[in-house]
Amino acid sequence: MPALPRRLALAAAHRTPPNTGLHPKAHAATALTLGLGLLLGLLGLPACTTVQVDVPAVAVPTPDHFDEAQGTASTELSRWWQDIPDPTLQSLITQALAANADIRVALARVRESRAVVTQAESALYPSLQAFGYTARTQTGSLHGPAIPQVTLPALPAPLPAIQVLDLSPLTHPKVPISSYSGQGFAAAWEVDIFGARRSDAEAARQAALAQAERVHGAQLMVAGDVAANYIEARSLEHRIGLLQRSLSSARRLQRYAQGRFDAGQATRLDIDRARAQVESLEGAQAPLHSLLQARLRRLAVLTGQPPEARITLPAPTTDAPADASVIPAQLPAVLPSDVLNRRPDVRGSARVVRTLAARAGSAKADLFPRFYVGFLANEGRIDIGNLASNGNLLSWGAGLRLPIFEGGRIRARIAASNAQLDAAVAQHEQTMLTALEDVENAYSARRALDQRTERLSTAWRTSADGAQHAQRLFSEGHGLLPSAIEAELAALQREDELIQAQTARALVTVALYKSVGGGWSDGTPLAAKAAPTHQPRTQP
Repeated sequence: MPALPRRLALAAAHRTPPNTGLHPKAHAATALTLGLGLLLGLLGLPACTTVQVDVPAVAVPTPDHFDEAQGTASTELSRWWQDIPDPTLQSLITQALAANADIRVALARVRESRAVVTQAESALYPSLQAFGYTARTQTGSLHGPAIPQVTLPALPAPLPAIQVLDLSPLTHPKVPISSYSGQGFAAAWEVDIFGARRSDAEAARQAALAQAERVHGAQLMVAGDVAANYIEARSLEHRIGLLQRSLSSARRLQRYAQGRFDAGQATRLDIDRARAQVESLEGAQAPLHSLLQARLRRLAVLTGQPPEARITLPAPTTDAPADASVIPAQLPAVLPSDVLNRRPDVRGSARVVRTLAARAGSAKADLFPRFYVGFLANEGRIDIGNLASNGNLLSWGAGLRLPIFEGGRIRARIAASNAQLDAAVAQHEQTMLTALEDVENAYSARRALDQRTERLSTAWRTSADGAQHAQRLFSEGHGLLPSAIEAELAALQREDELIQAQTARALVTVALYKSVGGGWSDGTPLAAKAAPTHQPRTQP
């Protein structure tokens, strides 16, 4: 939020202390005591925010439940990947949470926003400055140059400057060298009677909290992206293995057709069909390998490594099969209210509404008077030739500033702030609706993919049984080899379709964890500090 200018109207009163026999530094100490007493006394003035901001009510009703929900499992959503029995996936997510560039950028924005909060809150307190000066000059007349002014950035006008005595009536053939020096301090404070400064500070605090929600959102997205790319990489590895088996069977069928053709027992059509099948399977190899490398490069970038790191995933084991089957079949049981309370984007948009409400309050406060106090104490010495003089200056003032005619600037700013607030409320409502829609869609897609996976699993088992039966008939001499090979290829094709359906089912499950706000909680730190226990191997 841009800082509003601080203005101070000084009713300056110059006073030269009488000769009391005190050392000049004693006068400065007395001035300091008086100034601080004045400021501390004004600190006790009652201050209350009189500006009221009407925030539009959120018009999104929260449903009692999700229509498509199937969830029955009690899952720790803040670390959902820890329930997956795959140490490689857990390692990659932990590493990404600690090293991902998007998260580090969001964390830097949090530090920046917290510094802005400190800047905004500093306007609630007096501003104190110490100063000192010294100079030596020779001029063409005895009008000595003014001692530099002491100006506080918050003041509407500079504090009074100390001028050298005007000795122009004296005539001398030559102007002597003169010097002067001094030191002192100045203080200024805007008494926040109507809460403008507190509104600014509140806006900065809410903006910082909104930025923290962006960190949580980045953590949520990174964890989900790592899981999705890892699942796809494992699926592609499995499909490449199936493709190699299919190619082996297709080439076997091609050799059989060529042998029968050479023996005059088959036609050219049989050879062309077998060759076309081999060429089709060979053509599918390059895209699958390319997709696999793209997923591995993406995992490297997500974990803070260059894409050339060439992550190599360890071989699957019995305990960690490293395929879509590791994703839990049971879904988390969540309520719409839980989703709206957990989702970082919903929480962040609510913080934005509070930020703009505070800014609207600050804009309305410009219609009311602003009260200021200021204080200046100075002790200096002037030497002109053989003439020397010591002097002290004490200046204090209090005043107010009331806008009378601004050409509509203040009310235009209020109208703009109100419009921004209305837009933020509408955006918050849209974010809530989108969050609920994401969960409903994820539940619905998961239900559809459950049914598809079940049907494809049945079809694959049927095809596998048929391939075994055809192979047994061929071995017993009751069937032909082409029939057995074609049945085997059909079974492999059904298995590939099943793998793709299982992968889509796992990806939708990860999307569901993301849509319900899985990946963070109120106790989640802004930066993951734990080092990964298991790290994937990398090649230079």
